Amino acid sequence: SGAEASAAIPVVCASGNPDDDVFFHFVANSAYASFTITNAGTELVASGIRTQIFSGPVGTFTSLACGNTRAEVTGLTIGVTYYLRVYSAGTGQTGAGWGFRVNWLSSPVNDDPVNAIVVTAGGTVNGDLIAAVPSTGITIGCAGTGTDDDVFFKFTAVYNYATVTVSGASPELTAAGIRTQVFSGPIGSFNSIGCGSGTVNLTGLTPGNTYYCRVYTASTGQTGMVYTFKLSLHPSALVAVTGSRMKEVYSQQILSAPSILADPWEVTYGPDANLWVTESKGYKVYKINPQTGLRDTVLDISQFSTTSPDNTFNCQFNNGSGAQGGLAGLALHPDFLAPTGAKNYVYLAYVYSQISGNVFVNRVVRFTYNTSTNKLESPVSLCDTLPGSNDHNSQRMIIAPVGGTDYLFYAEGDMGAGQFGNALRTQHAQNIYSYEGKILRFNLEPDGDAGVLDQWIPSTGSGDATNPYNTVVGKQHAVWAIGIRNNQGFVYDPILNKLYGSSHGPFSDDEINVIERGKNYGHPIVIGYADGNANGTTAGASPGMNPAYPSSCPDIIDEVATAAALPGYKDPLFSAYPNSTLFPTLKGLWDQIPVSGNGNWPSEGWSGLDLYANKVIPGWKRSLIASSLKWGRLLRLKLDATGNVTAPTNTAADTISYFGSQNRFRDLAFAPNGRDIFVIMDRSTSTSGPSAMFPVVPACQGCLQKYSFLGYNDNGGQSSLPTDIDVTDGTPNSCNTGTTITIDNTNSNYWVPITGPDGNIVAELYSNGQDLGTITSSFYKHAGALRVRNGASYADRNITINPQNQPSANVKVRLYITKAEYDAFEADPLSGISTLSDIRVHKNNDPCQSAIAGSSTIFTPAYASTHGPNGYVVQVDVTSFSTFYIGSTNILLPLESLNFSGKYSNAASNLKWETRNEAGTRHFEVERSTGDGIYSNIGNVRARGSANETTAYTYNDREASRLGVSRLYYRLKVIDNDGGYTYSNIVVIDIPGSFITRISIFPNPADKQATVLISSPEEQNITWQLVDVAGRNVMNKHAILKKGENRIVINLDNLKTGVYFLRVKGRFVNAQEKIQKL
Repeated sequence: SGAEASAAIPVVCASGNPDDDVFFHFVANSAYASFTITNAGTELVASGIRTQIFSGPVGTFTSLACGNTRAEVTGLTIGVTYYLRVYSAGTGQTGAGWGFRVNWLSSPVNDDPVNAIVVTAGGTVNGDLIAAVPSTGITIGCAGTGTDDDVFFKFTAVYNYATVTVSGASPELTAAGIRTQVFSGPIGSFNSIGCGSGTVNLTGLTPGNTYYCRVYTASTGQTGMVYTFKLSLHPSALVAVTGSRMKEVYSQQILSAPSILADPWEVTYGPDANLWVTESKGYKVYKINPQTGLRDTVLDISQFSTTSPDNTFNCQFNNGSGAQGGLAGLALHPDFLAPTGAKNYVYLAYVYSQISGNVFVNRVVRFTYNTSTNKLESPVSLCDTLPGSNDHNSQRMIIAPVGGTDYLFYAEGDMGAGQFGNALRTQHAQNIYSYEGKILRFNLEPDGDAGVLDQWIPSTGSGDATNPYNTVVGKQHAVWAIGIRNNQGFVYDPILNKLYGSSHGPFSDDEINVIERGKNYGHPIVIGYADGNANGTTAGASPGMNPAYPSSCPDIIDEVATAAALPGYKDPLFSAYPNSTLFPTLKGLWDQIPVSGNGNWPSEGWSGLDLYANKVIPGWKRSLIASSLKWGRLLRLKLDATGNVTAPTNTAADTISYFGSQNRFRDLAFAPNGRDIFVIMDRSTSTSGPSAMFPVVPACQGCLQKYSFLGYNDNGGQSSLPTDIDVTDGTPNSCNTGTTITIDNTNSNYWVPITGPDGNIVAELYSNGQDLGTITSSFYKHAGALRVRNGASYADRNITINPQNQPSANVKVRLYITKAEYDAFEADPLSGISTLSDIRVHKNNDPCQSAIAGSSTIFTPAYASTHGPNGYVVQVDVTSFSTFYIGSTNILLPLESLNFSGKYSNAASNLKWETRNEAGTRHFEVERSTGDGIYSNIGNVRARGSANETTAYTYNDREASRLGVSRLYYRLKVIDNDGGYTYSNIVVIDIPGSFITRISIFPNPADKQATVLISSPEEQNITWQLVDVAGRNVMNKHAILKKGENRIVINLDNLKTGVYFLRVKGRFVNAQEKIQKL
């Protein structure tokens, strides 16, 4: 306002002289500059605002460019000052509206490939094409009309494949035809290797090489000021994470980078070995390679999509944040892509249209997959009038059999009736005439009924072949079960024929239900278990909420009485957090809302649900896995063999959480290998909970992630496998197949477990960085407690391990046996095992078979210990694999033939043995034990045999009758010329009773004191000693025994709880007894 025109400065791009003008100057920071006038006053607009750019200096201006509200110029010199003139071309202006704003845009920093922005694998970066200048001399990949602008990014290849995705492009860029082009080679000699309009799938990359991405538009004349987009690269490099308190280690890989998927909702592992993923807000269905992340769009039914096979099935509104969900549930026909009789049907559930406000219409539609075009087509509605809402749509689907026929089950939520914006919406979960708050059942194919939609509702036959409320309602009715709040997860167990569903509780009591025909699950008048914890509340609005109580949800007066009166009521299999430490009763929490806050509500917000039926991850078999929206994690719940009870009990279940994060875990899927877990996340973060405050994995909004089980960390040379994992059992008298595992560069520095048919532990391998390839395993389980060879006992199981590649250096192996198997060793004097230190591992070239054969290599364990209350583990270092047996050192004969025997005669133990092919043996040491497992050398016999002859030996133990024990044990230690040695079998000799000292202890186990009763054949001096399991002396004394009965009282008061051994030695006694201190 009030400016005077500069008449001496020429006007180039507007007729007539300026009526007024003002000047600005700028220093160029790139070769390009664009100036746009905004917020111009009405008078200024009416008079014709103009812009003009000059090079200087002042007084000798040269006009470079001009325009109306926008002028742009190229070829500027960085660091040089330029001038901008703003003026009006009309005259006689009046009024006061002469203000304006100047916006200066320079080229993006990555307008030149030299300044390409780095994209990390698994990451997403923001981009902007505004003010970008097109590059010259670079080949156009997939648009023949040239480029109007471009910017550059670069990445280092992690694998020989990658996917580059441009998403979130502004409407201006979408209209201009945004493109992505990928190059190999150095700047100046680019080689185009891929191009596309949204996603570019790349193969044949060289890991470690740098590649360049060019993002550009293919047309000119764009309008508007928003040219933003996101560029993502995936999959990511592998990152190891410890998933839970169970100490399992997983590799984490991002298969679809942050913010690329517009709220993924369903992930299903298909029979084509692809992940089928729905995009709830983008209304697309993708097939994604579970190894590479390469993806294909198989369906787009977004509002304005023109690629749909029938656009009348497209979403009819812009579902940005209106309806809950969107394109949500997906189910594949059981015969999808079958080699014969294929039925390539894909069933989808989505919000179709908006009636008003929070009221929507949902659909269930069957599409047919075209294997030639790889697209979904030929849509047919199963139901097109399902109620929809901005809350509690549910929309999860599953196909499961009933009576041998497969059906489609669909979860229809209660529409959020009774809370928040739907506080006064009628609550219909208990109304059998309404589909709201129900589980619905549909046919997979039309049943021939006359109605277009009736043909999709089971109605023919009797019993389970029909839906339960058809007769009551008086027409074909899809309702299968009632009283459902918001069922967002389904899984079917084909072994037990059970359908499970996961549903949200209002403030607590998230439920896992067994879904059955005609059952009532209580909502909104019974919450969780019918235990009375919700009495005095409602399942909707509380007094402190907005809008406040009351609402359309009725008051909960007496859950127990209500449940008893409801026909067909069924308690949940599991209800999470029926109370909490902060709020012992739900009423206390309900009364304090909003003070209590959503973050304090004891709830999970379960969404997807799956059943782990594999056996690869120890302890997981027959576990339900739920994805948590609120706490951002997966949660595992172990089931018992019936599938009706959680372990250990329904009210004291041991829930285990995994991958805690700030992400809302929407759904999960397992690969058939039992090793890979796939999870998808919402684009919003988790609302509350310890996972959000102390995340195990980083935020990854809208991601598809893969977790692959690796094993367990090494902890001081031992495995971190929890002692909660039981030792496997097996079918008696047969070879049981163990898991097939792979040890490669991803897990060669972890303890990799081998499990049995029940999913419990058999063995573990730590390969010390060596690639052993594919490893098969088996184990033989003998029906009896122990097996015997050559008079010596060994364990009732042997374990066979066969790697693809035998190691070149030591590999650590851990072998597991049950407590019963070890206790059998201790109870059997022939085993040669009384403590863990007596155990030896024998390895030979046997296949999996019922008994040991041939020669073996003996290993002394580097480590042996209990494994929880019901198992033991022994660890050895080996350089090759075959079959492993567990026993003492004397399972196999040391010579080709060694017959060792003995008997009591003439007050002595008379021992004899014969050998054949004795070459290399130096001498025999005769060893004796009184039954305590400790052997002492009592004499040596020189070896005199040779090859190809039989040699007989004898030895008499004349002290046998003077030791005061009723039974003696003998073995031979066979010493070779090179100093090596082996042991014979054990010979047991009973001693006549005239010189036996008998010992008994009572009570045993004992608490304060124990009484030792000793019956002595003669008067004798003794020494008694009490030692712990490590052999350490804790008490010792001398005593004189008279002939006959003697009593010795031992004070145990100051001893720790555990096992001790009483050793008594004298002229007629040398014995050991076990004492259990309570």
